[in-house]
Amino acid sequence: MRYDAAIIGAGAEGLAAAALLAASGVKTIVVERSERAGGRATTREFHPGFRASPFVDELPPIPADIHWALDLSRRGAIFRPAPVSSAIWPNRQNVLRRGDASSVHRFLGAATERASDIRAHAAREIDNAPRHSFFPLFKAQPAPASWPGEGWMASSLGEVLAREIGDPDTAAHLAAAALNGRTADPLVTGSALHLSTLDSSGAVTGGLGRLADALIAAAREAGAELFLGRDATDIRHAKGRVTGVGLADGSAIEARAVISTLDLKRTFLSFFQWNALPKEIVHAVGNFRMAGATARVLLALDTALSSAVDRRGAIHVSPDLGDLAEANSAWRTGTIAPRLPMTLRVVSAADPMLAPSGQAVVTVTLGAVPYRLFDGAWTREKRDVLRRQALAALEMAMPGAGAHVIAADVIAPPDIEEALGATDGDLAGGELAADQMSSAWPDFPYPRCPLKGLYLAGSWLAMSATCAAGAAAARTVTADLTSGKLK
Repeated sequence: MRYDAAIIGAGAEGLAAAALLAASGVKTIVVERSERAGGRATTREFHPGFRASPFVDELPPIPADIHWALDLSRRGAIFRPAPVSSAIWPNRQNVLRRGDASSVHRFLGAATERASDIRAHAAREIDNAPRHSFFPLFKAQPAPASWPGEGWMASSLGEVLAREIGDPDTAAHLAAAALNGRTADPLVTGSALHLSTLDSSGAVTGGLGRLADALIAAAREAGAELFLGRDATDIRHAKGRVTGVGLADGSAIEARAVISTLDLKRTFLSFFQWNALPKEIVHAVGNFRMAGATARVLLALDTALSSAVDRRGAIHVSPDLGDLAEANSAWRTGTIAPRLPMTLRVVSAADPMLAPSGQAVVTVTLGAVPYRLFDGAWTREKRDVLRRQALAALEMAMPGAGAHVIAADVIAPPDIEEALGATDGDLAGGELAADQMSSAWPDFPYPRCPLKGLYLAGSWLAMSATCAAGAAAARTVTADLTSGKLK
């Protein structure tokens, strides 16, 4: 059967694109290799009765217009921003409470506003599709002076926090929050760009799988088809334009437009033979750096826990700018630092439905974890290093809790790549660094590509805004179909 649009990937971007395309009358199909749609927005039972979102606890904000267009609240996706964030050390803690009228929260408000401006700028650039455009991770010419993130590109995370935040503990707390599950040297110019990640939609009641359910319902109610458990192997093309998507079983889906929600490397280096693309594209994609650095440990405990630390939000363990820099150096050499940056969340404290009554679920997000280890593959013993660091962090935050752990599920970067198709397990879609943002990039107007009928909708295009890249691709495909460009 022939479709107007075929979408590769049924994560938040693909499902949002499918819902918006189908609502516009575009015959749409989504191809997803997993048996379950959702991508990062999933909830999994990792031990009988214990559930958690395996890859992330929260997603970047969904723009309000997209949230309303998809009617997500009515479909059950209720977001709950955490009321508090804590940083703990052996002899002290630092607490930031939502809504405090302090200089720190004025700084956070300004950072959030700037991040929102960056996302809005990226969305305008995608929608306007100029020949020379700025996109979150690269551009074809120097960024205009009005680009909202220019000041962060020229500053390190450490110097911005030292200038704006007087207290060293608060500065370390904010640095840990900005780099949560990622890696960067906070003392290097351009690392201030990570301040754009401080904003989030909050947790979803019942886990992120509820968001996936809402997006699936929106897509199906609009008339989109979901083709689950089918692996896309190549993007078919002839005479300079796409013709559809090839599947692992040898079949194919014919389509006038193909939207890839996967990252840059996976899209161009996995779905095409190298000689099918312009040389400048192959070269640029080959040089594009990924930064997979996230690992997760999901813990099931047979007690509800009690602690002097507020359990309703993130708990950053012993954050220190020097340790963050050392962990990044170890990551670059393929080694696991002795002190990885870690963030704990007692997710069942804010959402009791995730654990049996009187018991608890704790997630531990580790940053600066290499995808490729210098001494070989990820063995059981190397995964156990992550488990031990996670349990030590739990014990520091909540003394005695380690004795109540009845299950621990370790998710390393290769597991993220396997589950989500994210190159090197990079959930962000590429390294967020000043030189990468200012490097030369082939001249074509996103989300369109040089190959007619191919569109990009990876989340990396929308600068940390969930569903925005999918929505932008949907608008562009609809416009091109309406105008006859894809006949």
